[in-house]
Amino acid sequence: MKKDTNYLASVEKAIAEKYGKTTVQDFRSEWETEREKKYLEDLKIARTKMNDRKNKQTSRTKDDRSCGVCKTYSFSRSDDLYMNRFKCCKWCYIDFVEANEESWQNGWRPSSQQINLSKRRRK
Repeated sequence: MKKDTNYLASVEKAIAEKYGKTTVQDFRSEWETEREKKYLEDLKIARTKMNDRKNKQTSRTKDDRSCGVCKTYSFSRSDDLYMNRFKCCKWCYIDFVEANEESWQNGWRPSSQQINLSKRRRK
């Protein structure tokens, strides 16, 4: 199959007239190797950041899911907020932190007797 160069030239000319000269311009005419190197480096950095974020999200260990107060393992996504902010499950937040948030932030923690009593009430 032969290419009709006159036809191709006329189509290219019509496109250039309608949409502008840059539309039919060969991308290699403005190719800059330095710009390409910077682009590839930026891609590499972005990919590394994305992989780091992905690894942080998937590398949750059992300790990350255990309540720091009652040591209960949590499967619930609703506990995530409390685990991240207060290092405790939702129930420990309700029992110990909600009314004493300022004390909690200053380092106060419930006694083992208070924790055991709270765990028995939950069941």
